[in-house]
Amino acid sequence: MYAARSGIAMTRRDRIEWLLTAIHAVEDVVQPKIDARRKQKPDGGADGQDQELQICIEELRVAAEELANLRDNLEAERQRYAELFDFAPEAYLETDAHGNVREANRAAVELLRCPHEHLVGKPLVVFVAEDERRNFRAKLGALEKCAAGATVDWDSKVRTRDGRALWVHVRASVARDAGGRVVRVRCMLRSLRKPEQNRGARGEPAHESR
Repeated sequence: MYAARSGIAMTRRDRIEWLLTAIHAVEDVVQPKIDARRKQKPDGGADGQDQELQICIEELRVAAEELANLRDNLEAERQRYAELFDFAPEAYLETDAHGNVREANRAAVELLRCPHEHLVGKPLVVFVAEDERRNFRAKLGALEKCAAGATVDWDSKVRTRDGRALWVHVRASVARDAGGRVVRVRCMLRSLRKPEQNRGARGEPAHESR
């Protein structure tokens, strides 16, 4: 899988795992005490307090079952979207708020001719031609004023890891947290021409579009 999945923020799946761990921990502590007290009673029964605790334990077990099913469904859905992301025909990258690549699909790896392990963690701007970096940063900066989901489009020149120049059309959007801060930037890069068609007779770009 080419998409990087690590992160500091707790995901929904992480929260479910945390809740399941907490439920099992409560069950491991309380159930043995209820069983021990029952054994101490002559009739092997339970008093009102123990009965209430037992009911709570049963309710927790039902909740744990439902959470486990939800976790499995989320994992299946995550896997499906991960595959759609990885095998999309267009080059997709996702960066953090500082422009460092967090995720990249196969098409992005092929477009930039950069192994995935060398791509993730790098500032995206290092793959932009030097004479285009100011414009590239300005366009990304414009996203700060955009609503979540809104896109900014522009053409830019990138350089692959092996030094080839390539004109691409960039479409970028941002994701924001509950406080409205930008936490991720999503970029689609679409090659405007094949790499070998992108240079004129003297090795310069055949055209420039903004």
